[in-house]
Amino acid sequence: MDKLLSDIPIVFQFINLVQNGFSALDAESQMQVKQFLQNSQHENGGFMNRAGTPDLYYSLFGVLIAAAVGSDDVLEKHRQFVLKNETAKDKLVDEFALLLIRAVLFQNEFRKPTVLKLLRKTFLTGNKTSVHYRIFLFLLTFDVFYCNSILHFWGRIVLPFFSPPSVSPGSVYAAVIVARQKAGLKTKNEVEKMMDYFENEKGFKAFKETTDADLLSTAVASFALKTANSDLRLVRPACLKLIEQNYSNGAFLAGNGDKMRDLEYTFYGLLALGVLI
Repeated sequence: MDKLLSDIPIVFQFINLVQNGFSALDAESQMQVKQFLQNSQHENGGFMNRAGTPDLYYSLFGVLIAAAVGSDDVLEKHRQFVLKNETAKDKLVDEFALLLIRAVLFQNEFRKPTVLKLLRKTFLTGNKTSVHYRIFLFLLTFDVFYCNSILHFWGRIVLPFFSPPSVSPGSVYAAVIVARQKAGLKTKNEVEKMMDYFENEKGFKAFKETTDADLLSTAVASFALKTANSDLRLVRPACLKLIEQNYSNGAFLAGNGDKMRDLEYTFYGLLALGVLI
């Protein structure tokens, strides 16, 4: 990864790449994306989940998209929502989502969480959530608030001894690639394993035995490969085809047969497009 790019927190790299993906769309599609974003915002300022209820998890994707496409009015409305909803009601994913939302919306205008608090959330209070997902959320949040050099130091100590189980989803390998690259470690073996999840004419799959590729797996795999400075020419045609096939009137579908439009997969569609163009 480029040295200057590696110093940018991953969340803000996501925003930059989603902006690239949005810029690659034609004018009509850009208008449709902005309209879908507005339609996905509840009257109270939160972004809605598939049931139409304000949801901090979906709000994170809404904020990242809004920041990327320049929807300032949408962001301002969500700022007011966040100021009125300062707690996440002890749901681990929501708590981390709220921290990341605040990092994007308020930058340094609020008191950042201590490392001890982040560790406590990750390993003591979130046992109902997958440990891999908890670690991913911790690293993403830590990366925003604290010096990269600290993460590099601990990463160089811990990561050489960590290898994902063979049954892990491809997204876990993608996270390991990004973490190793940030820590200044080699990623060749992990990149080779990541490619086991790629299928010609389809894209990246969640699991090796899965039949269909999906946009989440394709987006995170493409981002990880780009982060590791891998050559994307082999995977680009199939992934772009998957993205194109799953665009739907201002939003993106999951790609695995799920026909429900939502902010999460719209984020992944734009992210994948921004990486691959």
